[in-house]
Amino acid sequence: MGFSSLLGEPSTSPVPTDGAGRFPAPFADLGLDRLVAAVSREDPEIVPLFHAPASSPAAARYRQDLCRALRGDPRLTGRLRRFCATMAEMREARANAARLTLRPESDAWALHAARRYLAAIAGLRSALAETVAPATALRDLREHLDRLAGSPGHRALEGDAAAAAELLDRVEYTVRIKNSDVRVGRYHGEPDYGAEVAAVFDRFRVDEGGRRAEEPPVRPGLDGIDAAILDHVTALFPEAFRALARFRTEHAEDRDPVPAQVDLEIRWYLAYLDFVAAMEAAGLPFTLPTIAERPILHVQNTFDVAMAMDLARRGERVVGNDLLLGDDERVLVLTGPNHGGKTALARAFGQVHHLAALGLPIPGTDAEIGLFDALYTRFERPESADDRLGRLEEDIEGMRGILTTATDRSVVVMNETFSSTSLEDGIRLGTAVVRRLLETGSRCVYVTFVDEIATIGPGVVSMTADVPDDPSERTYRVRRGPPRGLAHADALARRHGLDPATLSRRIAS
Repeated sequence: MGFSSLLGEPSTSPVPTDGAGRFPAPFADLGLDRLVAAVSREDPEIVPLFHAPASSPAAARYRQDLCRALRGDPRLTGRLRRFCATMAEMREARANAARLTLRPESDAWALHAARRYLAAIAGLRSALAETVAPATALRDLREHLDRLAGSPGHRALEGDAAAAAELLDRVEYTVRIKNSDVRVGRYHGEPDYGAEVAAVFDRFRVDEGGRRAEEPPVRPGLDGIDAAILDHVTALFPEAFRALARFRTEHAEDRDPVPAQVDLEIRWYLAYLDFVAAMEAAGLPFTLPTIAERPILHVQNTFDVAMAMDLARRGERVVGNDLLLGDDERVLVLTGPNHGGKTALARAFGQVHHLAALGLPIPGTDAEIGLFDALYTRFERPESADDRLGRLEEDIEGMRGILTTATDRSVVVMNETFSSTSLEDGIRLGTAVVRRLLETGSRCVYVTFVDEIATIGPGVVSMTADVPDDPSERTYRVRRGPPRGLAHADALARRHGLDPATLSRRIAS
């Protein structure tokens, strides 16, 4: 099968939503919706590619290889941006051709679109030919474009576009205007009064850089007088305009779909890498993880990207934490005080898995991650009068759906699930869910107030948010270790004078 995509496999992808145009629950729960919104703000068309994770480690590595090339070669990225800009001009010209009703004008825009398409391909071929040791994706693309350029259809498109443009370039005419009388005729060397008028006003032009002012852009759409002039010009030069119409008819479908797909994918890669560069400039580390063949997770100094965006904007410090699930470990249970960084780390757990599967740099350093087949989230949500089910019943139904479909390659993120019930029921339900996930082999992070779940047994790793001496302070460090719920309670008691020693003194006095 020939080359079709810089993603290493055919791109699928309408954007999945919940039916109301919103991102699916995992994206919203993990803050990925905010990340995608920030990256795609100037180019919404790239959004579907954030929903196209690689289906194999080979495809993820293929994308990573291209990311490395783009991050390390500013000249290459500059030329790729020019390719995308030329493709944008082509799309605009095609839109004008489809919208305009005056046939000669519409045909001219169609020819312009074809010439921008040809220019984009020629420029991209030149850029790739000059790239030393290109990434595999770029080498595959170059080979495809070389085959395309040598194909009979492409050569015919080039030749016919050049011939039609040459005929149009020979069209020279005069317009004589006297009162309301407008006459159009062939040009026979008459003086160009337009040039004379421009020369008169040229002396008033401000030219600060010593460079020639740019020509005004050509705008689509003619008014009544312009349309009448064009009608006369068409009658004076029928051969040129017949060739223009014939070109459009014969080459209406002569466009290879790959350049348009590649244009979209290059814009996606570059938009995300621009975002990463801005975050790195703010001191936040990103890395391309090693893609493992087995379901493991090892990332140092990772963080919640959505939260980091806000903190970096305010100039506040972002705290990184480590995530590790070894070969025999499947569930991370995060406990500790509220607002201590647990939920942010759980979101980071989901984010690094998804971004790694996209083949993109992830937040953190020194990372190794296995891919997943599905990403599930179950986050605490406030009750609403419109809910058919109570929070507890909704949690139970949601987890039943996850446990029914999750596999040993799935990733599950749970945040305060079953928090609406009693401690006893929370222990019972949470323990049952974790045991089922251990049996399935899914990778999971579970944020909970129930310390007992962190000590279920083999396969479960306990992590706890730091408890400083002053419970009003937060370090946002979450480390491996046994639950420390009592330590937080002791700190709160000391802060409010309710610890045993203080109470004993007060009673004695």
